[in-house]
Amino acid sequence: MEKKVFKEENYKFSKWSGGETTEFAIFPEMADYLDRDFIWRLSSADSELEESSFTKLPGFDRILMLIQGQVVLAHGDERTVNLNAGEQDSFDGALKTKCFGKLDKDYNLIMVKGSRGRMEIKELTSDAKSVELTERDKSDNEAGQECASYGIYSVDGYAVVSVNGDTSMVNQNQQMVINCQPGEVPDISLMGEGKCIFTEVIFRKQQSVFDNDKMYEVHGSDFLIAMKLFLGNNRWSKLFRRERKKGYWYSPELVKKLDSFDKFFITGIVWIIGVLACLGTLALGLKPEMVGMLVIAYTVIDMFLISPLIYMIALPKPLSKHIRKPVNLNAYEQKLYEEYITRDVHQEKLMHKYRNISGEKFDGMGDFIRKLNK
Repeated sequence: MEKKVFKEENYKFSKWSGGETTEFAIFPEMADYLDRDFIWRLSSADSELEESSFTKLPGFDRILMLIQGQVVLAHGDERTVNLNAGEQDSFDGALKTKCFGKLDKDYNLIMVKGSRGRMEIKELTSDAKSVELTERDKSDNEAGQECASYGIYSVDGYAVVSVNGDTSMVNQNQQMVINCQPGEVPDISLMGEGKCIFTEVIFRKQQSVFDNDKMYEVHGSDFLIAMKLFLGNNRWSKLFRRERKKGYWYSPELVKKLDSFDKFFITGIVWIIGVLACLGTLALGLKPEMVGMLVIAYTVIDMFLISPLIYMIALPKPLSKHIRKPVNLNAYEQKLYEEYITRDVHQEKLMHKYRNISGEKFDGMGDFIRKLNK
């Protein structure tokens, strides 16, 4: 089970034909709304226009709740619905939906077809109240492999959320998400002041990316990216670090994996084993000149095939989702990126080594350099 509270610095802001959209959370987190590769998405939109058209989303179902104002939704030539604050409507994302009236603020749940979802307002009090969850199929068939995601968005006031006895605070305009795998049924209770919106999405495990590396079908583009990462991340070139400073952001998960390759010299060990195998042919009577050519040939194959394959197998996929330009980052990711490009990894290692030897503590890099220069 995963639990996380998203704050304003984590949100993504974008434009739509009628106004602005705030993305609170998306599953999986590395998914991109524009790529339509998500299972579900929670967001809010507003518009100053008296008439606006919603973005068509074939393959998805939507639930929209109006938080402020009054609007009329027209779903093609099928039906219309009048919404006041606190009321909601469920509809097919493929419909040509128009909104009549200024959309002051709404709350949207978009989920891939085949999912089951619901949304409701919870009035918060000082006494904790348990949340009744929809029962999931527990059989061994496909439906029995159902995952669930639960959301708590604080509309006003604050919510104190208890999940299996672990309590968290969700302040106004913050979003909590709880992701559960098959068989995990959390005990959720709410208390606080004001009101919150509770959402629930149930989807098949086959749709989930909890086991992303196992489920994702590898493509040629992953191999090309893996080759580029290897050529830039090895101990000799260090081009990976220079490339990052040119303007690319790498997810923390990807960076952690790359650092482990660098730390344990995994591909280097594979190369050494291969070279030793080539040198072993001397014992078979192969001439030194031929052995030298064999070592060179093996090195080339290792650089452009063997090591990139190791990277591709070990790194999180799809690789393209873990590499983005800074302009596409949210505020939190942008902060991490700025911290990285201003880091001096060599000095940090030096500070760590000196601290272990001397036992001194430093307030920061500047303090360390001053003491080192004394």
